[in-house]
Amino acid sequence: MGKKSQKKDNKKENSKQLPVLKRVELNQLLDNLLKLGFSTTNSLTEQWNEFVEMKTLISQIQVIESELKVKNSGKTRLACIEKFVEWAKTNGAEFDGIDIAEFPNYELGLAATKDFKQNDLLITIPRKMIMSLDNVSATVLPMMSSPIIESMSNVKFAFWLIVEKLNPDSFWKPYLDILPDKYSTVMNFSVAEMQELKGSSGLPAALNQCKNIARQYAYINKFVKNRQVDDVDPVFEMLRERFTYDLYCWAVSTVMTRQNSIPKVSSDNNTEVEAQPTPALIPLWDMANHTEGVVSSSFNDETDRIESAAFKDFRKGEQIFIYYGARNNTNFLIHNGFVYPNNLTDSVAIRLGLSDADPLLIKRTQLLDALKIPKNCELDVLPSPKYISPKLLGFVRVFNMGEEQLDHWLASERSDDLLWTDCALETALEMKIWTFLKIRLTILLKSFTTTIAEDEAIVDAHKKGQNKLGHNKILVIQFRLTEKRILQDALEYVEQRTKP
Repeated sequence: MGKKSQKKDNKKENSKQLPVLKRVELNQLLDNLLKLGFSTTNSLTEQWNEFVEMKTLISQIQVIESELKVKNSGKTRLACIEKFVEWAKTNGAEFDGIDIAEFPNYELGLAATKDFKQNDLLITIPRKMIMSLDNVSATVLPMMSSPIIESMSNVKFAFWLIVEKLNPDSFWKPYLDILPDKYSTVMNFSVAEMQELKGSSGLPAALNQCKNIARQYAYINKFVKNRQVDDVDPVFEMLRERFTYDLYCWAVSTVMTRQNSIPKVSSDNNTEVEAQPTPALIPLWDMANHTEGVVSSSFNDETDRIESAAFKDFRKGEQIFIYYGARNNTNFLIHNGFVYPNNLTDSVAIRLGLSDADPLLIKRTQLLDALKIPKNCELDVLPSPKYISPKLLGFVRVFNMGEEQLDHWLASERSDDLLWTDCALETALEMKIWTFLKIRLTILLKSFTTTIAEDEAIVDAHKKGQNKLGHNKILVIQFRLTEKRILQDALEYVEQRTKP
């Protein structure tokens, strides 16, 4: 009797509904959010104002949806480790000599409980443990019958993740319970935190990401609420009642920050045929944090599992890291929710373009096409010792050429030489090119509201506990500091090139 009563109570708890007036108010807010989500902006100022307006709507939505939030178990992530480890071992994961532990500035990570040599096998995760779109159950697939869900794998994955999160009997429940409740992804930034990005190349991408997620949420919310089902599906009913902006942001952030891919394998008459990769979440393996190194994980088709090896020696008691791949800090910030200060593959994007009013537009465009550079694009400033990327240098050279110079290089079979620093050009043209870069880099640095020294002082005071800032705010300050240092180093390099 006691068990039946508990089930009834849980069902009642999971069937909260908003009063009619609040549902009407929420629908109006969703309509307004959708309208903004599908609107077009023509400048960064318009994009920023739109973001502020959307955040106001989202705040109002969150207040209404607070009544629908799913109650957490009350357990911390640390308290969920034991059950997760038991589940992982039961389902075939192998990770002898590795524990999940807390690390300063990292939250949870993987700790070595014995010494590992380079190339030693660290972790193996069988396919049955991996959450991939291949594993979506037949009962869930009909819920995804919407163009925006079916056509975008990340949205589809996030939708499915919510269904599993709401299902108390999910096979992946021990894994889902150990995931963070909230992430430091840009969708979770306040207006004040996002404002700290002003002046950086990452701001437009961050604003665009927030707009995309808000639009997806509003669209899916209305789809879920309005979709008619012939048979009463308890899972879909629970989704209809519990789908919120915070829950969608959690699911999207989980997918963005932890997603990888594995081979999608289909079977035809019991013969396995390799197909395209499919997005996947890989329990345990995705607990490893990032550092510089080399990719040392792969999917073994013969054993049908993920195998991760040590890319360097790890001593007992050390944190075990993996290398996430060559990404810049803008990518890390927006898609992973962290910044890596010593990122060797970092870059700062500069937007450049040709004017339609340029009388030499056609010839410049032809030469850029030969160099495989679009006439309107973002090009990279790089960390020392590269500073100016080949395509950035090539664009600026083409941009500053006169007609005779353009004709010469259009007729040349060695136009690719324009991508290299030691390309032989007229002294006057070279001076014009490096002066152009000097002015552009100076303007970019002046677009920030703070200097490198001021940011360094803020970060230093935060680390010493003298001026404790929120996690998101210090994250953004660290990001813009890495960007400023790249620009400053490049400026000093360019200044040397402009000296007589």
